[in-house]
Amino acid sequence: NAVDHAVRSLGTEKGLDVASVNVRLLPDATLTVRYDSNKMTEKDIIDAIEAVGFEATLTSKQELETTTVGSSRRNRRPKTRMVFISLQMNEITALNYLENRHGVLNVQHSKRSMAAEGSRSRNILDFFCKMWNKVKPDISQNEGYYPVATSTITDSKGGTLEVTYDDDIIGIRTLFDDLESAMNERCGKIEIWDSLSSQVKQKSIDMRRQKEIQGWRNQFIFALILSVPVLLISMVLSHISSTSPFFQTIVAFGVTREELWTWILATPVQFISGARFYRESYHSVKSRKLGMSFLIAVGTSSAYIYSVSAVIYNAIHAGTDHDSATGPPRLMQSFDSSSMLITFVLMGKYLETNAKSQTSKAVSKLAEMAPDSAALVGTLKASGNVTPLPERSIPLSLLQKGDVLLVRPGEKIPTDGIVKSGSSSIDESILTGESIPVTKLEGSKVIGGTMNLNGAINMIVEEIGEDTALAQVIRLVETAQSSKASIQDFADRIASKFTPFVIASSLTTYIVWALLLNSSALDGIKENWPYRDNGFNDWTLPLLFSISVLVIACPCALGLATPTAVMVGTGVGARNGILIRGGEPLELAKDVTTVVFDKTGTITRGEPLVKDILLLSDRMSKKTFSTDDSSSCYESRNNDQNFPAKEQKSCCSSNGNSKLIKEVLNARQTAIQRVMYFAACAEQGSEHPIAKAILAKAADLDINKKLHPVENFEAETGRGVKCRVGTHVINIGNRRCLSAHDIKLSPGTLDAMEYLENMGQTAVTISIDGQSEAVIGIMDQAKDEAALTVNVLQHAFGINVHLLTGDNIRTARAVARDIGIPSTNVIADALPADKVEYIKRLRKAGERVAMVGDGINDSPALAEADVGIAIGAGTQIAIETGGIVLVNSKLTDLLLAIDLARTIYLRIKMNFIWALGYNSLAIPLASGVLYPMTHTVIPPYLAAFAMALSSVSVLMSSLLLNWYK
Repeated sequence: NAVDHAVRSLGTEKGLDVASVNVRLLPDATLTVRYDSNKMTEKDIIDAIEAVGFEATLTSKQELETTTVGSSRRNRRPKTRMVFISLQMNEITALNYLENRHGVLNVQHSKRSMAAEGSRSRNILDFFCKMWNKVKPDISQNEGYYPVATSTITDSKGGTLEVTYDDDIIGIRTLFDDLESAMNERCGKIEIWDSLSSQVKQKSIDMRRQKEIQGWRNQFIFALILSVPVLLISMVLSHISSTSPFFQTIVAFGVTREELWTWILATPVQFISGARFYRESYHSVKSRKLGMSFLIAVGTSSAYIYSVSAVIYNAIHAGTDHDSATGPPRLMQSFDSSSMLITFVLMGKYLETNAKSQTSKAVSKLAEMAPDSAALVGTLKASGNVTPLPERSIPLSLLQKGDVLLVRPGEKIPTDGIVKSGSSSIDESILTGESIPVTKLEGSKVIGGTMNLNGAINMIVEEIGEDTALAQVIRLVETAQSSKASIQDFADRIASKFTPFVIASSLTTYIVWALLLNSSALDGIKENWPYRDNGFNDWTLPLLFSISVLVIACPCALGLATPTAVMVGTGVGARNGILIRGGEPLELAKDVTTVVFDKTGTITRGEPLVKDILLLSDRMSKKTFSTDDSSSCYESRNNDQNFPAKEQKSCCSSNGNSKLIKEVLNARQTAIQRVMYFAACAEQGSEHPIAKAILAKAADLDINKKLHPVENFEAETGRGVKCRVGTHVINIGNRRCLSAHDIKLSPGTLDAMEYLENMGQTAVTISIDGQSEAVIGIMDQAKDEAALTVNVLQHAFGINVHLLTGDNIRTARAVARDIGIPSTNVIADALPADKVEYIKRLRKAGERVAMVGDGINDSPALAEADVGIAIGAGTQIAIETGGIVLVNSKLTDLLLAIDLARTIYLRIKMNFIWALGYNSLAIPLASGVLYPMTHTVIPPYLAAFAMALSSVSVLMSSLLLNWYK
């Protein structure tokens, strides 16, 4: 919150795109922001972050071009890329060489190194800055590029160069090879890495996470080594008869050995191990956002200052006897409380960091899908020819567009591209969830990270780095895991109010107990309490209660309740092919009362097929019908599966003569084959959905292997097609086609068309030589799981289901009838604007609406709905507009998404119960409410242990979501 507020405070007038500010704490502390480099630099952002107590390092930046369409601005793809090149020596020589390379836009020294990626401390906030408002950036003036640091470098010295280049002019491998060749080993070993690479980013995150875990562990061990002796001396050794005289002996200036040793041991813990809490407290006070560190600093400082004061008081009032037991009563010091409190907080942070590393495994596993290297065998020239190269294994960071890669069986596809030669089966289940391998031939697209199973292929690289489908999935998961639900805003508001409440409770505890103990209200009662025997008095016992309240009520567990559950839950969704774009759609999905489905491509398969063929005459079955030289393509076959079963039964019942039955079936089959043959000839090569359906049916009938070429082909918009096949004139189309060409209608033609249309099919008439011969029904059939999904939504989840489509009402109702949607909930002939209006009406009626569509044509309705749920394969994820993406394109995943959202939200509420319930119970106990009855005090170090335990409990509660099935 502090960093987010600090960066946003820079304001739009200084060139900041406030809406783009995104602070992400998990899996790594990162700030992503866009700004106008004409008005500000990244140094302004770094200064704003450091002003609130965080260090910041620029990890990467890109310059964006923009285009303006109407009144809206649309970002283009970044044209520039930034990489880091590490050299062992002669950095200046390499810098001068790169500055003169065509396509290199900027070269400068950087303090970063690949080894240092994991060496930064936990409070460093990395950020990725994007610059915009430059349709044609003037790179020659280096606008928007400023050195990360200035440094005096000699030519013999090695270092790291930050290189920004135009990816359309020069590739990274060309740059790398040219540098190696030009320097002729004068730079020693050269390493190169792209900060935007998913693999590099994840390795960097993992390294920093391990460094963070190691740092907390080392600090915890250091504090433990010193604080355990303090605890043993104060609570054990000073009270055992055999060791008590030794520790109670005054050694110098009225200070006992117990007080001196515990003071010496506790001081490094307080000011070395606890130094981070003081730093963070200073900045939290400065930013007026008090947090856990402030409470810890105040609590431990109170205990430490009290202990030092007690030692000084005892020294001033000590007698001349070296045995403190025979002198005047001494105040009890609490060095054990301050040191153990810090130790337990550090232990909690160590356990918390370990647990957090588990929550980000989803992104790590995604990043690990891509291989580390690729086999380069050639490059593609602009002319389209391939220049062969000796096979060479290169890291993915050196891939360029147009590279030709060899992928052998059993190897992973390195990046996105198309198959240049060869064929194979590819296992794409890691991205799509489909277990059935997909056959890839020449020209087929392949996705990086998928597995090549049984054939060697050569592929051409089309996308690299952050533009690949896998990188898009990773970005989507990261965005989902870092976004906040409104319930998290509620938690933040509680936490911001809770800290002042805790401080007030601590002060109130001290004041009330001090007043009670120093007044006559407890006379006759407190004499039976053992606090004086334990070294406390009427002023120090209230202080102990006050410090315990301050520590035990820290709201750190409250801040973990939502983000950890969202992170783990969205990771579970990603593993099941459901990508949830953060907390908001997650929270809205659990309250959905109405689901609105688009029809084409969502409820249906999106691939129209020929469902029925109605013959209108027997002319096509007669042997006298001339088919020129193509009769062999559709010779009659005894294949009864091409005819409806009920028609066969009718023939059997009317005539038992098997020879007659066979003749009738063969005649009908011949007629259908001839009709479909002419139709396939007319539609060959067309990409129209109806043409594809006809050709698919022809393939099923095995008559598409030798189609006759057509002549005089005409595509008539809104009617159909007309052409000549041999000596026959073919017309395929609708009613307007029939009337436009004066087609002679065979008996029953219009009735057949109306019958099929009433069945929800698109009726297409096939006419040969000016007479209608058949009507075919084409329909986009519902998916196999559509009826099951609708049934579960309506009867198990209690959700209303609607069908919203641009198709005609008869087709829409036919599909709805097949899958169980009430006809009253069907809206047809809807344009995109009509769909938006319908969603608005439902929402105004009080419904919580989820719109399910393909994410492209339905994008306005998806955006208008409370929750947009997009259907799409992994390669479409980047362009989906839905808050939830069903990667596998299975409707049953919608049920899983809603149930998972409800489960995650329930877990968040359980986490709140853990956190708030714990604090509500702990404050009275720590404040000494039960002390008059139990005579037991909760020491501050036990309060710290309990506080750490509450945070770990919330984390473990969230991690249990991994068991979701």
